[in-house]
Amino acid sequence: MCWNSLSLVVYSVVFCALLDFAPSRVLAQIIIKANYDYGEKYKLGEYKGKLGLTCNIEGNHDPKYIWKWFKGDNQITTDSEDPHHIDVSANTLTVSRFVENDAGLYTCKLFNANNAYIDKKEFNVALKPYIKLPKTATFIEGEKMELECIAFGVPPPEISWKFENTTLVPSEQVSFLPNKRNISNAILVLNPITMKNRGNFYCSGKNAVVFDPVVSGASYVRIKDKMAALWPFLGICAEVIILCLIIFIYEKKRNKAEFEESDTDQGPETNNANDHSGSDVRHRK
Repeated sequence: MCWNSLSLVVYSVVFCALLDFAPSRVLAQIIIKANYDYGEKYKLGEYKGKLGLTCNIEGNHDPKYIWKWFKGDNQITTDSEDPHHIDVSANTLTVSRFVENDAGLYTCKLFNANNAYIDKKEFNVALKPYIKLPKTATFIEGEKMELECIAFGVPPPEISWKFENTTLVPSEQVSFLPNKRNISNAILVLNPITMKNRGNFYCSGKNAVVFDPVVSGASYVRIKDKMAALWPFLGICAEVIILCLIIFIYEKKRNKAEFEESDTDQGPETNNANDHSGSDVRHRK
């Protein structure tokens, strides 16, 4: 009889404990779905584009559930200083202008009305490679060409180059340098550059998340002749010399005409006129 009473007490305690933890056990069976882009946990953002992270509960759920968002270990709330950058609304987080600093590990966590943790989903948010080249570039034949591909992303992209339809690889003339962001192969170096290198260049980038390369627009490279800068100078010199010759010839002819005119004024007729006037004066006397 005592043993039965003791068993009854134990069963009662266990039953009460199960009742206390029952809500947590039921809630733990809730399934959360996230709007991933690539495989499990990956979400991809485009530079200065809009990014939305969403967590949803499958089936019917208690409307009193609470969602909390985290980046790393820090909870995210709507930024009061810049509310247009990040906005948190229940099960949705929105980044209006996505940049490099916005990439990282995000987590949505679900809590019940008593603020008891239920479950979570994680997002590995990456930045799609941003690849860009200037539309045109001009270099002097025989000099060194450095053409930079503006490239960044998270993870950092791998850069490759093409000239027209030919993939460029390191050689005696071709080499590559990292840019200020320390992205390998971001700067193409041709040394020396020749007239054969005139045409369209392309750079492309891909990373561990984006397997299909992002290709830049064409950059048309113009090559100037070595003497190209000398011809305008010689043309200006020729114009100055011709102008000086014209001025010199004109001045010489004008001086000659004035000299001849002065000789005409001092001719015999003028002298005779002066002599007659003198005779008339003597005759009146």
